Amino acid sequence: MEDEVEQIFIRIYTDEHITTLLAPALRRRGYEAQSCVEANTLGWDDEEHLNYAAERGMALLTSDAADFIPMARRWYASEHEHAGIIITPEFSRRQVGVLILWTLRLLDSLTADELRNVVYYLQQFR
Repeated sequence: MEDEVEQIFIRIYTDEHITTLLAPALRRRGYEAQSCVEANTLGWDDEEHLNYAAERGMALLTSDAADFIPMARRWYASEHEHAGIIITPEFSRRQVGVLILWTLRLLDSLTADELRNVVYYLQQFR
């Protein structure tokens, strides 16, 4: 992971489990965000997504708790750093407003340093 000592604001990277509508909505509100479609990483395995995000100092947002929770534990045990993992429930496209709202609340509540190497559940910010 790049040296992000001075990074204050959380930057978001979303995997294929998250609607592609989220990243542009966050950017319109002044946040740095990128979807896996925009990054041309669609179809990568989960570990590759986390590596991609970690190398760029971006927190990974996903609804794939079954894979990312055990991965976070492995990374912690091996002292492999990441910029954070945010687990969200699955939302339909009609519920994208709720996903945006909860994500904005998280972004307004935490710093990048507080999220580093930690897993948060987006429901905490409803």
